[in-house]
Amino acid sequence: MKWIYATIGLLLALMALAQCQQTATDTVNTQLQSNQTRGEPLAGDLLYSDDFSSSKSGWYTSTSGDFLAIYKNGRYHLTQVSPNVWGRAFSPDRLNFSDFILEIEATKEAGPNDNAFGVMVREISSSDYYAYLISSDGYYQVAKLQNNSWAYVSDWAKSSAIKTGNATNLVKVVCNGDKLSFYANGVKLTDYNDSSFAYGHIGLYTGTQSEGNVTIGFDNLKVWGIK
Repeated sequence: MKWIYATIGLLLALMALAQCQQTATDTVNTQLQSNQTRGEPLAGDLLYSDDFSSSKSGWYTSTSGDFLAIYKNGRYHLTQVSPNVWGRAFSPDRLNFSDFILEIEATKEAGPNDNAFGVMVREISSSDYYAYLISSDGYYQVAKLQNNSWAYVSDWAKSSAIKTGNATNLVKVVCNGDKLSFYANGVKLTDYNDSSFAYGHIGLYTGTQSEGNVTIGFDNLKVWGIK
């Protein structure tokens, strides 16, 4: 009799465990369906990555002048010396993407919090690209340079998702057809719809405002295709 009760107890325990596992699975599936309902594209194959551990990866370098670009301590450091200047570092020519998801870590290492740093995407030339910038005092901006003229520039907007001071921010851009989406630390900040540039290179920005000598360290760049 004790053996029968033990067997029944074991069966009841297994049924309860199976129900818990099904509940957990249903919850995960609901979350995935919710994400897909919001229309967020999913990352596909990893197309490119760079941890900036070696200058052989081919990004622009400069050790003197007003704009410095240096590989050091496993990061790619960009320094803009003069005030009110934004310096750009373009990717190696082979990095040419159309629809993709880009992520990179950006850390303020020196200078005032009133700065500007971020990424360029779909860069056709040094005169044609989209830019996504954030600042160490918690603001972000989206812009389009076309024919070497700023065809679109959003106002600087404040966001609590952006970490301030000497912090590391995860910068993310999704280019999916005519829609560009911009994130900071996993939070979508804004969208921009435009069909001017369908593909292009990527690049990095570091800029100053009223004070100079801003240094930003970039690390763990990843680019995925879109499923």
